[in-house]
Amino acid sequence: MGTGLRLIFAMGFWLLQSAKVYGAPYSLNQVLEQGLTQSASLEVAKKQLERNEAILGFNKSLRLPQINIIGLTSFTQVGTSIGVISNLSTMGDLSIALGQNGYALLQSSFAGGGLALEANLLPIKETALVAAAKQNTKASQASLLESERQVRFNLESAYRDLQLRQALIPVWEAALNASTALERDAAQFNRRGLSARIDLLRAKALRAADQQGLAQAKAQLASAQIKLAELLAIPLNQPPSASDPIQSLLDPWPLDLETTINRALAQRPLLDALALRQRASQAQAQAARAGLLPSLNLIAGAGFNGNRINGVINSQPGFASNGNLQGSFYDWGAALLLRQPLFDGGRAQGAAMVAEKEGAVLQADAELTKQQIRETVASSWQNIKASTSVIKAGLEAVSAATKALNDAQLRYRAQVESLTEVLLVQRDLQAARAALLSGQIQQALNRALLVRETGSEP
Repeated sequence: MGTGLRLIFAMGFWLLQSAKVYGAPYSLNQVLEQGLTQSASLEVAKKQLERNEAILGFNKSLRLPQINIIGLTSFTQVGTSIGVISNLSTMGDLSIALGQNGYALLQSSFAGGGLALEANLLPIKETALVAAAKQNTKASQASLLESERQVRFNLESAYRDLQLRQALIPVWEAALNASTALERDAAQFNRRGLSARIDLLRAKALRAADQQGLAQAKAQLASAQIKLAELLAIPLNQPPSASDPIQSLLDPWPLDLETTINRALAQRPLLDALALRQRASQAQAQAARAGLLPSLNLIAGAGFNGNRINGVINSQPGFASNGNLQGSFYDWGAALLLRQPLFDGGRAQGAAMVAEKEGAVLQADAELTKQQIRETVASSWQNIKASTSVIKAGLEAVSAATKALNDAQLRYRAQVESLTEVLLVQRDLQAARAALLSGQIQQALNRALLVRETGSEP
């Protein structure tokens, strides 16, 4: 097979690179669908939302009254020879007339139960905590939406990188085939004495460099496969491959720069989350200051009790009497408890200042985020507008370099051109192919980046 035929075979091999299978084939839509369900960062965002919802529920419960069942039972036995019982919590103070050497033995059984109600009538602090928790919950919802945008971009970025690495393999293989054929021609010329030994050495160096480049390209492809496999949560022994061919976008981005920036700023969950967290900080500051405000609690209770008292009284030797007393009673009552803190050591003011400073940090972060969004959108918009010209030039470069290599090969075989020229043209063709693929991938990435910033297709 001549050099020209080998070159044509290599070009056909490169053009059919989208049909070559390197692993389990995945389309971009399949990657997005599966990756969104397997994303670890989305799972973290969901857990954070659930946590903030739980905090909101807890803070709401702080405003509700508490009702408790209370119960008490006791048994007390007292023996006395002085006729006086005092300071006994279960029997109170008793006085019994006892003579000299007299004694008394008393037993008391008590049981009671009821309900106790405690309600905060001025839940100022608790209301502020609920407001802060609501804002944090809404911020978590916005952060979840932002995480979905970022995960989509990460998945598409990994897929585009796999497309590029996969497409570069045929480029290096075509270059290696061409350099191998060139080395054979150089060896034949050298054996016939038609070329210097340096031409053969240069051809060997070119072939070795192409082998090295192919090995590196395969390693980069394996790395891209591992990255995408991790995002899709599939076994590493089942590496994915990109089934979608690399294509140029006919209408990369139809919106002008100002409209794109306005959409990115107006429809950005990240900015919404920062604003909501800032409001939460303000509510937390109010809750901290509420610690110095008066509080008013209602305490009410009602219960039913039973009591039995048994007694043996010996007022004097030889004169003993037994007796018992039993009965029941109910009780109920209510009280208002007013509390006005006078001095807390500056704790409330300090906590409020911390919350306000946190809000100031979030506000500054929001301004910085807006600036970064504008810069990212402007850069991607400029790049995607220039991508059409870049790809058109890349196609022309590949076509021209292919023809130039054919001519250089023919001129070298006719001994009217040096091997150095063939080497330069061969390198130009390889670089043009790689640049074209990179330009097409970069165009797709810039579009994906603009979609992430604006939140939807234009």
